[in-house]
Amino acid sequence: MRMAIVNGLPPDRSADLYDAIAYEVRARGVDAVVVHGRGAAESAVHGCDLVFSNCVLPLAAAGGTRIYAGAALPRPASLRLLEEAGVPTMQWALAASRREVRALFERWRVEHVLLKPSFTFGGRQVRVVRRHALWRLRWHREVDIFCREVNPEDGDVYKAELLAGRVLIAWKSESPPIRARRRQGILRGLAGAYGERRLWDPPHDLASTLTAFSSRLAARGIGHVSVDLMRRPDGAMAAIELNLSRVATWWTRQFPRFREQYAAALCDLATGATAPP
Repeated sequence: MRMAIVNGLPPDRSADLYDAIAYEVRARGVDAVVVHGRGAAESAVHGCDLVFSNCVLPLAAAGGTRIYAGAALPRPASLRLLEEAGVPTMQWALAASRREVRALFERWRVEHVLLKPSFTFGGRQVRVVRRHALWRLRWHREVDIFCREVNPEDGDVYKAELLAGRVLIAWKSESPPIRARRRQGILRGLAGAYGERRLWDPPHDLASTLTAFSSRLAARGIGHVSVDLMRRPDGAMAAIELNLSRVATWWTRQFPRFREQYAAALCDLATGATAPP
């Protein structure tokens, strides 16, 4: 079994990580080579039984090669994937006009709504929108979504990293609620996750749902993904986002066990040991 690991992230910030993962894979008995840069991915396919990429990889399987890579989906499609798998999501909606957005303020009984563009389709910056500033808003009506704030009192974000039917790691990142930020008509961009970051154990039922979801994605040729969640006022978790490509890597420095988990998941893909979807 020969595996090519294609690292499409900037090598200066990720090469050491994926070289270490390949070392762990080889230690488990699977021949693995790392290719830094998607431009060299075409040559990596030849002579390999499996190609794994952390980014979208525009390659067609050839000669029996299995390919697992990222995917480019707009937000509505990615949220529906979660819902079809039984993962609870935040309240969200598409809107074709400003009149429909105004109706969301009434339906949700809120002072502001969030506009989340589809980044994979050219969208930029999450926006917090107040009703009186709606006339200034522009959005892509088919792929950008509006959503209600999950918890006005709690801005903490929980992340679960998934691959091949495994929860690789789950962690919590502290962040203030939106109401703690400056108030204006349209707030462009939200501060990134910051503050204390620590490991988090998803509830058993949620973990089971997420692992089954990851197996379903693997069956479609989708590899490493992350699910972002927040805690609702009633304590239940709701997914706010599904990241299907270029998932962040900074936490591996803080949580070293991630590398071992990642390598074990890649070996699961190589041997076909993933749980059935």
